[in-house]
Amino acid sequence: MSGKMKNPWLQIPSEDYEGHMSAPNVMQLQMLNQIFKQMLDEYEPQSICVLGCTAGNGFEHLINREIDRVVGGDINPKYVAECRAWFVEDVQNLQLICADLNELELANSTFDMIYAALVFEYVEVEKVLSKTYRWLKKNGLMCVVLQLPGENSPAVSETEFSSLKLLKPFMHLVSPESFKEMAHELGFVEIQNYEEEIIPGKSFYIGIFEKL
Repeated sequence: MSGKMKNPWLQIPSEDYEGHMSAPNVMQLQMLNQIFKQMLDEYEPQSICVLGCTAGNGFEHLINREIDRVVGGDINPKYVAECRAWFVEDVQNLQLICADLNELELANSTFDMIYAALVFEYVEVEKVLSKTYRWLKKNGLMCVVLQLPGENSPAVSETEFSSLKLLKPFMHLVSPESFKEMAHELGFVEIQNYEEEIIPGKSFYIGIFEKL
């Protein structure tokens, strides 16, 4: 997507996003929250970047952890402002950046972990994936969550929050196979993967890649 004004994420209030994502027929907010906690508990990164941080879903799991640096990035300035209001006093060394992830630039070899959950469906995959590789330290980890196609389930579920319908023309599912191929070409090695089904017909691929 080119041009901020054309990005539908700028038109979706955080209360709509969270209401939609936590709806009984979606349940993705809860799933992503737990995946983030699992990644923190299992790998204990000292520096982490969260791409598409929204208003900070899961950031409560960063409280009281000894982390040298936490960076969150999102295109929606209201999401970033809400995340800052909720967490800036309680999460150590938190830096929040409002930016289009396609254009975001960070220092190379900076992070132990980059977390990108349901992000690659909305960005230039090769471009952002290449940047994550550069931003990670040697042996750093990228955790990615990709939505899998469902035979009887639309990519964007129907809920009462009509603003989410704006995403339909812009959302492009990314196959894990093509993602793995691009990642391997850059120098990533997949060290773990599994699938999560939260409602019938709506499944997700979770992959952890190491930068060699």
